[in-house]
Amino acid sequence: MYDPRALLASVDTNPVLFLALGAFAMVFNYSFFAEAIRAGRRDKAFALPLTVSTAWFAHDISFVFRGGEWFGTYQHWYVELFWVALIPTSAFELLFIWQVWKYGKDEIFPSGTRAQYAWLLVGSVVAGLIIWYAAKEMLGDPIYIFTFGGVASLGVAYGIRRTATRGNATGQSALLWGAFTCMLITWYTAVFLFFGPVFQTPAQFLLEAFSIGGGAFLTVWTARLNGKLT
Repeated sequence: MYDPRALLASVDTNPVLFLALGAFAMVFNYSFFAEAIRAGRRDKAFALPLTVSTAWFAHDISFVFRGGEWFGTYQHWYVELFWVALIPTSAFELLFIWQVWKYGKDEIFPSGTRAQYAWLLVGSVVAGLIIWYAAKEMLGDPIYIFTFGGVASLGVAYGIRRTATRGNATGQSALLWGAFTCMLITWYTAVFLFFGPVFQTPAQFLLEAFSIGGGAFLTVWTARLNGKLT
């Protein structure tokens, strides 16, 4: 798909701007995650669907487990800093899965026992790791440039479905989705500016429009549902 060393060299052309965009993206990312935990605790409901949490956990923990590549094979500050940044995100995603365990049984598996529900969650995490491992081997995205935004789009798709199914903003907030949207705006700006024509295709722009537009839609929708907008 691309030459990873060429892309890493491209961020060295203006590291200050790239670091600023990346730092803002991670601040918004952590804000989104923290608000998801807070909103879930407030409403005693899981904020993010299980499919999203397991996919994000598989993505991020796989990057962390590849630390030898970042510090050995590539030895570049971008992937090394990204490795550091994804350690706390992996921990957050475990908290999202724990939210599903604590609050989600009646919604997800009302007919099962607590033990059966536990095995369902364990199986979902294992399935997510296996599916992600297989997908990663086929993607041709060695330093995870595409997949950061690619898996983030799952949050929009499943967030809209979950909100529509519930018919309310339980476990959601405008701050949650506003931070998510700002995270993607800053990240995709960095991708556009630094990673070249391979990330400036119609397919990439459609993904960006869906993810950012969907995040903005969820921000307004949850604000309305929570009575913040009329």
